[in-house]
Amino acid sequence: MSRIKIKRREEKKEIAMRIPTAVVAALLLIPCIVRADEPQRSPARSQTSSTRPNILLIVSDDHGWGDLPSNWDKTEVRLPTLEALAAKGVRFTNYHTVPLCGPSRACMFTGQYSTENGMWRGPGKQPLGSPGYRGIKRDVKMLSEHLSAAGYKTGAFGKWHMGELEGEIPNDRGFDQFRGFLGGAHPYWIKEGRSKFIHNREPDTTSKGHATELFTGWAEKFIRKNAARDDPFFCYLAYNAVHGPLRVDKSKPASAPEAWVKKALDRGVSFLRSDYVAILEHMDYNIGQLVDLLDELDIADNTLVVFVSDNGGCKMEEAAAGGRFPGNNGPFTGGKATTYQGGLNVPFLMNWKAQLPQGMVSNQQVMHCDVFATLLDSAAIPVPKINGKNPVRGISLIPHMLSAGKTTIAKRTMIFELWGNIGLRKGDYKLWSQIGREHSPDWAAMIAELKRTDLSLFDLSKDVAEKNDLRTKLPEVYTSLKTELIDHLSNINTQYPGGGSAGVLQKEKPKPTKTTPTPIPKRRSPDQFVKNRDRNGDGSITLQEYIGNPKGRNVPALTKRFNQIDSNGDGKLQLDELKEQTK
Repeated sequence: MSRIKIKRREEKKEIAMRIPTAVVAALLLIPCIVRADEPQRSPARSQTSSTRPNILLIVSDDHGWGDLPSNWDKTEVRLPTLEALAAKGVRFTNYHTVPLCGPSRACMFTGQYSTENGMWRGPGKQPLGSPGYRGIKRDVKMLSEHLSAAGYKTGAFGKWHMGELEGEIPNDRGFDQFRGFLGGAHPYWIKEGRSKFIHNREPDTTSKGHATELFTGWAEKFIRKNAARDDPFFCYLAYNAVHGPLRVDKSKPASAPEAWVKKALDRGVSFLRSDYVAILEHMDYNIGQLVDLLDELDIADNTLVVFVSDNGGCKMEEAAAGGRFPGNNGPFTGGKATTYQGGLNVPFLMNWKAQLPQGMVSNQQVMHCDVFATLLDSAAIPVPKINGKNPVRGISLIPHMLSAGKTTIAKRTMIFELWGNIGLRKGDYKLWSQIGREHSPDWAAMIAELKRTDLSLFDLSKDVAEKNDLRTKLPEVYTSLKTELIDHLSNINTQYPGGGSAGVLQKEKPKPTKTTPTPIPKRRSPDQFVKNRDRNGDGSITLQEYIGNPKGRNVPALTKRFNQIDSNGDGKLQLDELKEQTK
């Protein structure tokens, strides 16, 4: 892209609606208007043309909400292409995702929660049917499979991270073409014959250069090839920008091209943020090349462009998930791998020249599952109510956008889970807890732990940073939301076709009853529990032994439970005290 075009985009960005911080903050706090009985309209395409739209779905990686300038004007990142797309399209300020790469993508491609579609964590190496298997269930039909079956030419370029086993790679899941890498992370600088890239099902031994530029070039070739055809195309472009490795230490090389790093440093960006900012701006420039391509090929009016990040940005905190990197999540607490809003809220925008309104900013509560439903609806493909053996949670955002927001999004509960990080949002209220990662995906064990755990309750209309726990002040709200959470976990169909159940593929468990659950973690017998926790072999369990590794554990709740079991108050749990609790 020429400097003139970049300058023109930046000028358009300044002219376009640039929401001041105070207005953004106000939008974040406005309650949603609920019209649950509003019927879904037909997609825009079906009202004006018999031609189904092309779809360009672009996903960035670990890109925090605060590093989209129109979301948060305190960022030093400059993204003229994305800002122009937002200014001439629809930007959602209140989009939610599950806070990890693989699960978030699985939710977008299945329309289901990660607790339901099988990708309760990032994909693993365990084969289907073995203990610990995690992957999208084989009876769940993915977005790409729906579009392929409807006649779309399909191509995926960049990061996959939705499975590497037989039956899981892009070519097994509806894509005609794939070129990129299957795992969760990859270096940006690619040397010939020294990458983990594959081309369809074979190792890619010829690629070299910068990953962002390679992915863009492959997407451009795919779009050019298919633009002149009668059949529409679905191009899934998944950058690894701005996932690590990134330079935060002067002894390390930059992941962005040095020219882009220099541009950031020259205008005063700190060294700590320079590589991060450069990676994002380099990505934006490459997206601009594809936007110009759509204009060049005269297909922009019939191409739906969607841009979204997979999860919140990483933080410069010790032991931060995804590594210590200087992500910007705006006013929100937390980041990647946490179910605080900093992990859940990310950039999300759509642009469809001939159909969608320009400059629309929506504060409606939307989420990852809606990408699935919206793209199917745009292609006039009916959105299924069930996918595999669990419900489709996504709803099409097309009616909301076509009406310029007059058709509102029905009020609903949104549930997010990762490693025992629990987030449930309904309206302004947010239920949150971190109960420990050892329960996922044993939902029955998680239910038992939740029943004996005090969760936090926040009012996001007044407390966007999630600092003020209202559990004791709003007991009715708290009880209602906790009941919804437990009901959701109680009703997940965990069956994996050909592989047993998802509860770590354990033996089938009966559904939880209303009775008080056993207090012993993971439902072990008292004898087995003592054997596992009695580290010094004295026949009793101290509080430290009971809690174990405190990281990720709800220590106050466990301490309270320990004291309840310790009937004689001697600070140790004896076998007979534990057995008494199981009666």
